[in-house]
Amino acid sequence: MIKEKYQWYISIITIVLSIILVFTISSFSGKINSKSDKTKTLATVLDKERITDINIDIDESDWQWLMDNASNEEYKSCNVTINGETYYNVGIRPKGNSSLSSVVSSEETDRYSFKIKFDKYVDGQTYNGMESIVLNNMIEDNTYMKEYISYDLYDFMGIAVPEMSYSNIKVNNENWGFYLAIEVIDERYLENNFGTTEGNLYKPETMGMGGGNNAKGGGGNPPAMGNGNPPDMNGGNRNNGMQNPPDVKSGEQNMENQPPMDGESTGGQDNNMAPAGNDMNQEKNNNAGANQGNANKGQMGGPNSNKNVEGADFVYIDDEVSSYSIVRDSAVFKRTTDKDFEKVINMYKNLNDGTNLEEVLDVKEVLKYFAVNTYLVNLDSYSGAMYHNYYLYENNGVCQILPWDLNLSFGGFSGMGANGGNSGSGTSTIINFPIDNPVSGTLENMPLIGKLLEVDEYRELYHSYLKEIADEYFNNGYYAELVDNLDSLIKDYVKEDPTAFCTYEQYEASIPEMITFGEDRTKSILAQLNGEQSSTTYGNIESTINTSALSSKIGGGKGHGEKRSEKVSENNDIQNNNLEMNNYAVNEEKDNNVDKKENTNQHNINNQNQGHPGMEQSASKMKEYLFTGGLFFIVVISVFCVNKFKRRKI
Repeated sequence: MIKEKYQWYISIITIVLSIILVFTISSFSGKINSKSDKTKTLATVLDKERITDINIDIDESDWQWLMDNASNEEYKSCNVTINGETYYNVGIRPKGNSSLSSVVSSEETDRYSFKIKFDKYVDGQTYNGMESIVLNNMIEDNTYMKEYISYDLYDFMGIAVPEMSYSNIKVNNENWGFYLAIEVIDERYLENNFGTTEGNLYKPETMGMGGGNNAKGGGGNPPAMGNGNPPDMNGGNRNNGMQNPPDVKSGEQNMENQPPMDGESTGGQDNNMAPAGNDMNQEKNNNAGANQGNANKGQMGGPNSNKNVEGADFVYIDDEVSSYSIVRDSAVFKRTTDKDFEKVINMYKNLNDGTNLEEVLDVKEVLKYFAVNTYLVNLDSYSGAMYHNYYLYENNGVCQILPWDLNLSFGGFSGMGANGGNSGSGTSTIINFPIDNPVSGTLENMPLIGKLLEVDEYRELYHSYLKEIADEYFNNGYYAELVDNLDSLIKDYVKEDPTAFCTYEQYEASIPEMITFGEDRTKSILAQLNGEQSSTTYGNIESTINTSALSSKIGGGKGHGEKRSEKVSENNDIQNNNLEMNNYAVNEEKDNNVDKKENTNQHNINNQNQGHPGMEQSASKMKEYLFTGGLFFIVVISVFCVNKFKRRKI
């Protein structure tokens, strides 16, 4: 009887402690919970569940130079403070492709996306292990959620994705804008997602900034698509214009002008990084550096597109490395050799022949990638007319495709009817985009998906991934809850965003449309899977979604239409009036802080792999600690009770 009594006590204690542990872990969980069970090997740096505060401290003249010469994509030096910790002598520049040219050509806004490179001028300096991050400006996205949710869905399907965090950006302590910060894809990314830094990364880009034959630095129009249309900028009107970002005040230090960036110069760069490689969009170099003649070739896409893109379409040409110069010259790491690239050529050959596919491709990963890409109707990608915005990762001869630059997902790209393949426009085209012909051209010219869909087993597997997304991401309420939670997280920041491309009212109107997109797209996907409508041509599922509410043209947002030229003139007047005073004060401050800069830079380098002292623990880390501690506590109590019972029995 005594033994049963103590067993009862032990059971009760264990149950109570387990319940307490469960509720404790739940209370510390973040509002935005990813469904992914993919294991990361490194501590989280960019926390997707929280807002990251970033202040860019830069000399006013350098900042204005960046605004006036954004198409040059050259770095200037600045100090960057992230969640209270400052990194000195960091490189910053505008970045982008069609998004960059759109802002360059606009007289209404200077809201560029940016790349921040921590080791540009200080060898070895990182942000907790990250050499670079990009700050994406939410162009074409009234919801502020397209790219975030796209990465979240890839993550849910087990595809390797970069870390990300919504970020409130200030320039010299003045509010600039609400952005999405994203980890650059490099060696840290590989280690975090694959547990190794081995292998080779490539970032093919088939167009320069401005696209087609547009001259560099000339601004101009967004690049031409296969059907002659620019990326979709449907929605908002140019009625109100855009308010310019706040005037930039002089920072604490007068940074000297840095040498121009020749692609991604080796100065201040990791020895493993290729001169043009670690630049995440490769906007400047992949055309000019890879093949000078490519600038004069035809538009991307179409039946003969393989003649223009030199391997970016995965079409096998021959065994010569030089035939694939756009891909070969986009290697991210310096260590990549022509011998390494021959493994990619071998993949191209086997893929186009339909042989040894699982020896040269991670077939499941590739099919998952296309399942997500198709579901979200993202044609500003390999599936579109330009074969770009992806990374090719090869390790031991096996290749994967990795997602990048997802702001035009959710049907935001208008080139979807090009090249003799799918045609149509508007809401019906987006919602009913066919799952078995998920390209803007022809499957023949896009063998990475075309050849796989020729295999019945792979097509069925691809369909199963689409069904999984429908059932486990959209139809079970997760997607709607995610949109609601993101709205709660960011809406106050969106409301105060001084350079937004849309009004707060447009943002509010876009949220229910995001929900409707998920509902209607899922109906179409399931109808195609069930054979209720065609999976190779557009179906007829009706939709009430207002797609124009999801995106706005530049000029449809806040402000009073103040021209950038007027702002430049005003800033120049301020600079001229205060030049002597500012130079004296700034230079004196610079002299006083030389030792501080050196010490802090060394501190940042020495602590790059340690936790950020100013950052909160992520929800996932907290859960791990609580679970381990709680489990240990339960074991200790249980052992104590058992020992006590044994002593009494004796």
